[in-house]
Amino acid sequence: MKLALFLCLATCAACGGEPARVNGLLITIDTTRADALSCYGNPERTTPHLDALAADGVLFSGAHTVMALTQPAHTSMLTGLTPLRHGIRDNGVFMLPAEAVSVAERARDAGYDTGAFVSSVVLDDDFGLEQGFDTYSVPSRRGDVERAHGAERPAAQTIDAALDWLAARDGTRPFFLWVHLYDPHHPYAPPPEFAGRFASPYLDEVAAMDAELGRLFAELATRGLWDETFVLALADHGEAFGEHGEVTHGTFVYRPTLQIPFLARWPAATPARRAGERSDEIVGAVDVAPTLAEALGLAPLEGIDGLSFATRPLPPERGLYFESYYGWFACNFSPLAGWLDARGKYIHSSEPELYDWRADPGEERDLAPKDAERAAPYRDAIARLAEAPALASASLGTDSEVLAEIQDLGYAGGGEGATELPHPLAPSTLPSPRSQAFFFSAQARAQALLGAGDAAGAARVYEEVLAGYADNFHALEELGTLYLQLDRPADAVRVLERLVQRAAPRGRPHQKLGLALVAAGQPEKAVPVLVRAIELTGGRARYLDNLREVLRQLGREDEMAAIEARFPRGKK
Repeated sequence: MKLALFLCLATCAACGGEPARVNGLLITIDTTRADALSCYGNPERTTPHLDALAADGVLFSGAHTVMALTQPAHTSMLTGLTPLRHGIRDNGVFMLPAEAVSVAERARDAGYDTGAFVSSVVLDDDFGLEQGFDTYSVPSRRGDVERAHGAERPAAQTIDAALDWLAARDGTRPFFLWVHLYDPHHPYAPPPEFAGRFASPYLDEVAAMDAELGRLFAELATRGLWDETFVLALADHGEAFGEHGEVTHGTFVYRPTLQIPFLARWPAATPARRAGERSDEIVGAVDVAPTLAEALGLAPLEGIDGLSFATRPLPPERGLYFESYYGWFACNFSPLAGWLDARGKYIHSSEPELYDWRADPGEERDLAPKDAERAAPYRDAIARLAEAPALASASLGTDSEVLAEIQDLGYAGGGEGATELPHPLAPSTLPSPRSQAFFFSAQARAQALLGAGDAAGAARVYEEVLAGYADNFHALEELGTLYLQLDRPADAVRVLERLVQRAAPRGRPHQKLGLALVAAGQPEKAVPVLVRAIELTGGRARYLDNLREVLRQLGREDEMAAIEARFPRGKK
């Protein structure tokens, strides 16, 4: 009876009655492993406020994301679609098209105040996720930033902005609020008052983030809104600390990055599930939008991949799609695509893998070599999903300002002008990411050497990588850049020419090759390469400046006018 009353009240706005009084709060905690939370078994009391949320609601132990990258995972949360269908397959490359329908649009159309407060440039409003939000608050790209590696803001600032928004509302309408916190992302630099409290700086950052959520929860309670609010709190993805050779996240699809914490709490008057329940249902990031829509009484999102658990448990036979094309974009590795359910987890690549992820949580026993037939239903599920209608996602544009900031965060993805992606079940002759696990430790070693001022040592590391796989695109670009830094322009030309010849056309490698040719005393050869870099980036201003200087040195300044006419508003 209570549930029926809740649903009636939640839908009365659509029927012409008073606005719904059930609010929606979506909390996304970036880069947070499930086992970082004390309610998921961490022996340290890292997350007392999220623990309290779990005690008052449902904790899902079988929750998984669609991809261990921020932008694709959040797009799935807001639309209920997998990356195969919404088209956002990497950070900073694609825009969600206007024809996509998000749960925020449904809430706004139903009369909700809608506000989003995100903490990283990775979710900048350039990417289309602002659809449906009356307020979409992002970190300033040019203002004071706490960290030098990209535009982000700490949890305290994001929570302050959300609290200001709540205070400014007139309170006559319900709200849908999305708060995204980015703190546990690498590099780990906890606030001074949390530094050293827990076993690692990463856990210190998780704890600091939880403390800020406590402020948000307390303010909602003070305003009398907490008991009227449906809450979902989950991570977009986890973080790896050397498992399977992976450091951080993005390339692999193993448990540390794919399994996520996921908590749900219903309004006090309408408890659809037992408080304190721990559920082993297979839930995913794609379930956020349909669950919010049903819980808030909004018009349902049609033709999506996610399912709602707002009023009933999910069917035990349901499965989830996941993928990572990051290694394909960045390093020329085989793409990864997979399917998991309660029985197992299949990973398709040039080296297929199959795991019983519950009996073997470390995913150490690959069953594929001895039990190939067991993988057939998973491949069939992926094939069916790949045949479903997909949105025509658009490229953000090559070498955009926001893309440059995302690359500063450490993402080396496809970036400029990604080509058509392979089908998730396409055969591949590229090496699997698993077979190249050594690269990630080598990359970390090279970065440490570079940070210590040893560029020559870092170059030797990448030379070793390329001796094993000569077409690792990321290693080629890094080595070419290091050779330029070390005043070895002829070596830089050799490496960057291979990259330009082998990889999909991108502006940045062409620009670096052009500079290397100039440094090697071949400015005439550099001109067409720099022109190509300009074409690939739509006229980036810095690249135009590079070409202008080379033409000046050659006494060919008059050629610049025609190029500038093609790109009159060079991109900064």
